Amino acid sequence: MGKILLITRPKYDITTHYLFYWSQELIDLAKEKGFSVFNLDDKRANAKEFNSMVRKHEPSFVFINGHGDESIVCGNDNEVLVEAGKNEDIFTSKIIYALSCRSAKILGRKSIGKGALVYIGYEDDFIFFYDNEKISRPLEDKTAALFLESSNQLVRSMLKGHSAEDSSNRSKNKFYENIKSLLSSESYDNFLVPWLLWDLKNQVCLGKKDAIL
Repeated sequence: MGKILLITRPKYDITTHYLFYWSQELIDLAKEKGFSVFNLDDKRANAKEFNSMVRKHEPSFVFINGHGDESIVCGNDNEVLVEAGKNEDIFTSKIIYALSCRSAKILGRKSIGKGALVYIGYEDDFIFFYDNEKISRPLEDKTAALFLESSNQLVRSMLKGHSAEDSSNRSKNKFYENIKSLLSSESYDNFLVPWLLWDLKNQVCLGKKDAIL
């Protein structure tokens, strides 16, 4: 199993629209760092293609963007990709980052129990805010950036060779930096502080914390 990244990027509602565009820089970085990248974007982020690509290419790093709950992560149109108690063994020997609500609570732990190397995710909802006037230009959205730059920091660090735990901590530090910046200013965005803290506290790193790509 070489340096292979598999990323899912559905794009069918506002949340996934933002994650779709904000993850492009990570694809570019992965290629720059010598990773082979399999990009399941838009309608390709479905269960059939996902399962086929994971089993065929054995990616070292699986990055899930999409909705979910305690037991599942989803792809296009909320189609379930992985479900606890059904097919979490597909993550065996892999490092997983799920930018998906609540999936670390049950699916993450069951995945580790079935042999996943690392599962980084959120024990409760991953929440971010956006500027309604920037929906058509999500990369220009400074409100969303407070959350998504912090999340991206985790993947960026993993791709640069940092350990799973260190990458998670760097992501949390980015959340904290944004919190401090808001608190030290008179910005109307101060109301975002509790939600940045929420994401920071709910991000967990399970499994072999010293694992690197």
